[in-house]
Amino acid sequence: MPSFANGPVSIFYTTHGSDSGPSIILIHGWACDSHDWSHQIPLLESLGFRVIALDLRGHGRSSAPSSISDYSMRAFVGDVVALLEHLQTGPSIVMGHSMGTVIASILAVEHPALVKALILAHPIYCGAPPALAGMSQAMCESPGSAPEIVAEFFEKYMYTAQTPEWFRTWHIRRVLGTNGVALAGCSRAIVELFDKVVGQSEEAKLFMRKRSCPRLVFPTNALPNARAWEEEVGLGPSDELHAMQEGTFSHFVESEKLNNAMKDWLEKRDLVARNVI
Repeated sequence: MPSFANGPVSIFYTTHGSDSGPSIILIHGWACDSHDWSHQIPLLESLGFRVIALDLRGHGRSSAPSSISDYSMRAFVGDVVALLEHLQTGPSIVMGHSMGTVIASILAVEHPALVKALILAHPIYCGAPPALAGMSQAMCESPGSAPEIVAEFFEKYMYTAQTPEWFRTWHIRRVLGTNGVALAGCSRAIVELFDKVVGQSEEAKLFMRKRSCPRLVFPTNALPNARAWEEEVGLGPSDELHAMQEGTFSHFVESEKLNNAMKDWLEKRDLVARNVI
């Protein structure tokens, strides 16, 4: 099993495509795992990338530390940094989904030499749902109940009428099988970043303005203010926004639309392997 040890934490990852191609690392969201990128990996392979897909600590096939405090956003960033350095990728494109967009953004701000560009699907840093704070407290008080709390939250907020029933079933079953301490720790970590890195405050916007690399952003209708927030933070000449209409998992439900926009942007920005254009 491909895995990498960052201290006591074992990180599961897979690589796809050419080892000599430009690297892109895929960072999934809360209560998810690297399977969620199954619609994007074949396209990125075809563009000549060295694709790295990992399971974050406490998710999928990676190990789950036993303390809620082990799931800070910067702990996740540390795992990604250690993996990129282990694989000797050099500057990489970083693609994140949901919670992964927070991790990717912190990585771009605090480790800019490792990040060539950002691709952000369903960015939640513009402001997570208000219900999260109360949920986080309940889960931290009773981590054993966290999977059921998160499953109910996902049923209420994460899907649309177009989300396939099989995907809902598969995804909710995965949520129910995710480590409760990890779920609680992630929620607390995001809440702790409110008004510093995540949210509508000027401090949070100032932090996000420190992302100096090109970015491709897919705001979704699950967070209606996401597009305006991104525009207020500021867009550079290489940045693009593409609105998605199928909620949190638009990159799955609308995969063809997202993939086409991503391919076009990567080629326009000369970020793909030269021999495949």
